[in-house]
Amino acid sequence: MAEENKEELAKATPVAKTVKAPAESNKEKPLTNKELKELKKKEKAEKRAASKQASGISIEKQQQQATAKREKKQQQREILAAKKNKAADPVRHDIKRSTLFGHLETTEERRASLLAVSSAITSTGASRITANGLFLPMLATTISSSTSQPSAGSQLSSNLSGSNTNLAGLAHAEDFEAHQMFNSLSLDDSSTFVPGTSSIIPNTITSQFTNQQTLASVKELVTNREMLHPAITSLTLDFALYKIIGSIPRCIAMLEAFQLVVRDYKTPEGTTLSRNLTSYLSHQIDFLKKSRPLSVTMGNAIRWLKQEISLIDPSTPDSKAKEELCDNIAQFARERVELADQLIIETASQHIEEGSTILTYGCSKVLTDLFLHNAINFGKKFQIVIVDSRPLFEGRKMAESLKNKGLNVLYVPITALGTVFNMDIKYVFLGAHSILSNGFLYSRVGTAQIAMLASRRNIPVLVCCESLKFSQRVQLDSVTSNELADPNDLVIIDSANPVQRRNNNGFLLQQFIKEREAQQKEVENNTKQNSKTSGAANSTSATDESKHVKDKPILADWEKSSNLHIFNIMYDLTPPDYIKKIITEFGSLPPSSVPVVLREYKASA
Repeated sequence: MAEENKEELAKATPVAKTVKAPAESNKEKPLTNKELKELKKKEKAEKRAASKQASGISIEKQQQQATAKREKKQQQREILAAKKNKAADPVRHDIKRSTLFGHLETTEERRASLLAVSSAITSTGASRITANGLFLPMLATTISSSTSQPSAGSQLSSNLSGSNTNLAGLAHAEDFEAHQMFNSLSLDDSSTFVPGTSSIIPNTITSQFTNQQTLASVKELVTNREMLHPAITSLTLDFALYKIIGSIPRCIAMLEAFQLVVRDYKTPEGTTLSRNLTSYLSHQIDFLKKSRPLSVTMGNAIRWLKQEISLIDPSTPDSKAKEELCDNIAQFARERVELADQLIIETASQHIEEGSTILTYGCSKVLTDLFLHNAINFGKKFQIVIVDSRPLFEGRKMAESLKNKGLNVLYVPITALGTVFNMDIKYVFLGAHSILSNGFLYSRVGTAQIAMLASRRNIPVLVCCESLKFSQRVQLDSVTSNELADPNDLVIIDSANPVQRRNNNGFLLQQFIKEREAQQKEVENNTKQNSKTSGAANSTSATDESKHVKDKPILADWEKSSNLHIFNIMYDLTPPDYIKKIITEFGSLPPSSVPVVLREYKASA
């Protein structure tokens, strides 16, 4: 028995060695994590394939489904990458611009900026549908906190289709029903969220901005929109709609709005009025600039006001300081505008003689008061030739007011200057937007043409303006600094109401219609290529297209032409050689004396 056991142990020994050999080989070459994952994937794929095959799905169909799934994921990755690139650079650089006035802010940019801020001010508490889709302000704060510039389509649709936690927080049942109805909408366009607020800026608006600085300033205004005073927002809209035209009327309206701002101002804790009110006014001024560029008179008045605020004693009570500041604003307007106009009228009245013919251009407040003063108070009989030009037709306002007072008025367009100067014209009276320190007259476009023709015919050119319009700036051409109005105003002009089209109403709707028309044209072109239509249908469509072309203006599609640019500049420069004298509250001065007045006024201030 012992021998048999020994033989069995001897036989078992090599078997144990053979078993240990593969274990030792496995320890030498273990599987990596990647190989283990691949093995698990293969096992899962085999199990899925087996289960699908058992359910009746063939292997070819399984491969087709897998290919479609990979393509769908690739498309999603491409869309996500495109949205990230669009969020990193939301400004489109394919906007048509010219190198001549490319440095100036266009009307489209100002209109888009104003629309972005005003929409955030007026409708922050309600849901609304924009050209880029639906905007839900109650959900925007949670979206903006998770990411800085997400896609409106992906984020809002996910929030709408998700849980009802956000909807449960709505106060009214109507809002809840509205959100349930909006749940079925698909928002495939993107927008820019302003972090920390419940506002968005649709890409239809941001596409009008040509630089990042404009977009950054708009975002800052949207963020600080609660600091904007209602009087400033109303005044800004009036400026944008050209309801208030002229440097002096705009300046007076701005000062009156500032009085309301100062009265309603409350100094925050930890600061003083003299320190905080200046920055508070800066937000109001930044919003005013979005309607139209500030005039020289407005800039001078703003500098004076900030200086007055800095001189307020910090120990003065806020109520007393605000009352004194409002009184100073009223006194400034009375001395620098009203009393100055009276002195200008007294000096300029010496040049209006009985039976003379006076030519003027556009509409100027001081010139209107001058003509009425001489006709009513002095009883002088003289003729006034009012030259006017499109698209504002400002001369109509002056012609209407003078006609109603019984004055002899002749209203002519600027294209008839050759015939007008054949008349016996005694003087040419012109208003001014600004007088530069080098003696150049900066006024409504067309002024330089009138002054040049008058100088050629030895007709004295007299400029009536307040010293508040004097500027330290030096300019030799009208390209360096100017204001660009809407070029479409030169394409289609309603002579009955020329400024009716100058508003922001329907801006998003117009952009929405343009985009949808372009998409509709693409669809129609594809259907025409793929389908065969009868000859009668072709003839009717051709007649409809011909009627549509006849109704459209000649330059209706000028933006699509890369070789055509339309500029509607507001001002031009008149050299001092064409100007006889400048009549101010200090008397009659030559253009070369403008820097002297500026220097003396600065020293006295």
